[in-house]
Amino acid sequence: MCACRSLEKRRFMEKSRQRNFANKRSRTGCRTCRARHVKCDEAPGACGNCTSSGRSCDGYDLQRLPPPARSSRKQTPWSRLLPEVGGGIRWVTNTDERRCFSYFQYYTIPTLSGFFNSLLWEKLVLQMSYAEPAVYHAAVALSAIHQDVEMHGMPLPGQELELYNTWHRFTMEQAGRSFAILNERHFSQDPRLREVMLLCCLLFVLMELLRGRYDDAFQHLEGGLRILNELKAQRQLVTWAPHGSPVEEALVAAFAQLDIQAASFKIGGPILRIEDELDVCATEDYQLFSNVREARRAIEPLLSRAFGFLMDCWSKSDKEIICNYKGLLQGQQKLFSELNHFSAQFDTFYNYSYTRLNRKDQRGADMINILRHTTSLSMRTALIRDEVLLSQYQPEYKANLALIEAVMYKFRERPNYTLDMGVVPPLYIISIGCPDYSLRWRAIELLRAWPHREGVFDSNWAAFIAEEHIKTELRLQGFHAIDGLSGYARDGGSPTSSVESKEDSKTEEKLEKGRWSTLGQEEYSIEQGLENTKCMEDWPCVQSLMAARRRCTLGYP
Repeated sequence: MCACRSLEKRRFMEKSRQRNFANKRSRTGCRTCRARHVKCDEAPGACGNCTSSGRSCDGYDLQRLPPPARSSRKQTPWSRLLPEVGGGIRWVTNTDERRCFSYFQYYTIPTLSGFFNSLLWEKLVLQMSYAEPAVYHAAVALSAIHQDVEMHGMPLPGQELELYNTWHRFTMEQAGRSFAILNERHFSQDPRLREVMLLCCLLFVLMELLRGRYDDAFQHLEGGLRILNELKAQRQLVTWAPHGSPVEEALVAAFAQLDIQAASFKIGGPILRIEDELDVCATEDYQLFSNVREARRAIEPLLSRAFGFLMDCWSKSDKEIICNYKGLLQGQQKLFSELNHFSAQFDTFYNYSYTRLNRKDQRGADMINILRHTTSLSMRTALIRDEVLLSQYQPEYKANLALIEAVMYKFRERPNYTLDMGVVPPLYIISIGCPDYSLRWRAIELLRAWPHREGVFDSNWAAFIAEEHIKTELRLQGFHAIDGLSGYARDGGSPTSSVESKEDSKTEEKLEKGRWSTLGQEEYSIEQGLENTKCMEDWPCVQSLMAARRRCTLGYP
């Protein structure tokens, strides 16, 4: 009995010593001393331990994250389950970096590839993160801001939040480390340097989008696209034979997606012009699609051309449409021919293969189906300015909205940040272009019900702009009380019934699971965004809203 008590006492004292040692470990020493597990003298600039022994001091961490709370409402279930990643990293890292990289590996990567299988996110990014310090720190930066928006919500364009947020400051420090490593290797002859630079550039784009910093995001995107354009790398997207390394091919596809999306914001794109390469391959007889990847690869050049056509049409006045009608009509007919060719192939694949696909590929096929229907409807209405003619397409808007809603109900696991287009652009088009206010409000409600980002598209920003459009339009019709606008609009012109309100609330409650909150949206104004985001004044969605507001101020439609 005495021996047992003595053994228990020794174990207790040993655990106490371990706890005391852990409590005394410094979080403020230089990175080199902490990696060596020695006490740092924390001398300014470079510590004496390193300089006296001839070692290179890696400096001090300017920003540290708050320790994860053991019990907090903001702590999500996955944050307690993620293992720490450290094995395989050959350079000095701290606990905050390992914590964020674990989140990146086990949560951010699966989220980014939420709609489609992706070699880039599921394999290549992780491999390069373990091999390249610059990629590692860029991944940690993206992970940190991803965690912040999970906890606190997405900032809308121009919201200045990073000065008051530890996570934002840590993000920028990690991005700075990545930049510094890339600058050191700028004149290197390493053949992999270009791939490292492009991958870091892609991660920076995604990071800045999550921060709501569109100026910086589009600047990074343009830099990466110009490098690829000089290499004529876009040819890989429209021919079936591989041209470069798997990393380069995957990066080209990712940048091409963002290039197509950014064209909607009138940021001088698309830069890669993959639709030009489509002309080269247009005479080839494509085989029927054997998988979702082939269908997705075939529709992206079409989307690039269609987005360019739609942006051109939507930015023209009624008079300009009339003056250029013949040329616009020819472009429209050519696009219809290409889209019909794709639709014939896709319908065959969708009808015969859908039930045999796994759940993720089914979601991908459904997203492609939504995009091709939305693109077709948008092109058919792009040249129409007459409200009576536009009202004839109301059944198609309604059918498209029902298709989107059915897909949202079918897939309950909803990623909050993905590189691929899915439901945000289609819902935005309905919320802006449909002649029926009740359908427009339903589209806005669906955007609100699934707060997330699809590449450059933000569901909360789309909902905000669409709602402001409706309010402005109704003011032009004589409705000056803001509180009464939504009730009028939801019912297409009459007060919303209590039964409909109950049904809407039930639907909203169903869709509310997994909600990704929006930070400070109630206090947000478009003027705030314009003040802090220079490129915003060129966005077609903003230009059309500001023009409508000016008409409202002047008192004419």
